[in-house]
Amino acid sequence: MKRIFRSKIFYLIIFLVTLGIVLVFNNDEELTELTEDEFFMTLEDGKVTFLELESQKSVYEIRGRLVGYEKDQYFIASVPNSEISLDRMNNAVGEHDIGKIEFKPEDTETSGWVTLLTTTIPFIIIFILFVVVLLITVVIKRLNGPR
Repeated sequence: MKRIFRSKIFYLIIFLVTLGIVLVFNNDEELTELTEDEFFMTLEDGKVTFLELESQKSVYEIRGRLVGYEKDQYFIASVPNSEISLDRMNNAVGEHDIGKIEFKPEDTETSGWVTLLTTTIPFIIIFILFVVVLLITVVIKRLNGPR
């Protein structure tokens, strides 16, 4: 056991896991939340350069970039999923030159069993590998032990 803590690989693995956790939770994007009226005002004024629409049950989740925003700056807005909202967006997009518009398909719900399996299987695999490594070290110690 002392050899494990003296090993440089052990500390390298700890460092990489810590770095991975920090990178996952460190989000550098700046998000500004706009109300429905603010969104339509900026869209109709031609201040929007990028739009990404995601249809959810009763609303459109909109993410976009305004004129003057940098690469990591975005706004988000929620707009009702109605004909009136779609008409306003289509009219504004038709009048102004918006560089890029993306539509994301509606999310399909995954089964609870699929979620359970995909979240627990990695931990089960890690546990089995840990037990196998532990058993191998015990067998090696017994084979190398006094005869």
